[in-house]
Formats: sequence, C-alpha cells, structure tokens
Amino acid sequence: MAFLSIAALAVASLAVAWAATGARAKPATALRNPAWKNVAAVRSERVVVIRDELLNTPGPPLVRGAEELLRVLRGFSPERKPESTKGRA
Repeated sequence: MAFLSIAALAVASLAVAWAATGARAKPATALRNPAWKNVAAVRSERVVVIRDELLNTPGPPLVRGAEELLRVLRGFSPERKPESTKGRA
C-alpha cells in the first residue's frame, strides 16, 4: 500500500517490515520520518517493526512470522503501546 494511502486511512496502529534490514529496523525510523508525521499511529508512537525475514521467507520462518504478527496485533490495545520484535525469531 502506498504511503499516501496509509496516511489517508488514519491508522491508529502500524506494523511494518522493511526489506533487507532484519533486526536493524527500528520503529524510531518511522517516528522520525517527516513524511509520516501525520499518520495517527506515528503521532501516538504505536509503530512496531517485524523482522522482514519472518514475513518474506517460505517455510518455518513464515510460520514464525505469522505467529509474531498475531502477537503484535494482540498487543495493539488502546491502553498500551506494542512491544518491539527486535531480537525475536
């Protein structure tokens, strides 16, 4: 989905996976990006990064990625910010 489409949806929470970054990807990257400043999830710091290899690699890593995505989505409650997936696999 294009960035402009995401901004227009006013999403309250955002899970992202940047290709070829692995554990180096950080939510702070999205939070600092001026182009993302009007996205509700960024304004409220409700952005979490999922390691891209867990969503892009067929087989067992993809199953782990689906489990991680479910865990993160369950953590998107109104009362708390989601946990990072850094260092998880």
